[in-house]
Amino acid sequence: MTERKRSAQQQIADEADRKAQNPNGARQMIADSQADPEFQENHRRLRAERIAREVEGKAGR
Repeated sequence: MTERKRSAQQQIADEADRKAQNPNGARQMIADSQADPEFQENHRRLRAERIAREVEGKAGR
C-alpha cells in the first residue's frame, strides 16, 4: 500500500498544529554530547547540588 504524499503547505500546517498543541515538546533539545564542555560541567555540578539538597531534606525529616 502506498501512502499519498502531503503537499508542502499541508506539512507546514501540520507542523504548526503540532507545535500549537505541544509547545514544550516542539522545542529543539541539545544532546549532552553536543553541548559545550563548560555547559556539561555546570550541568553536572548543578544536578549534584540539587540531589545533595534533596538528600539533606529527606534526612532532616
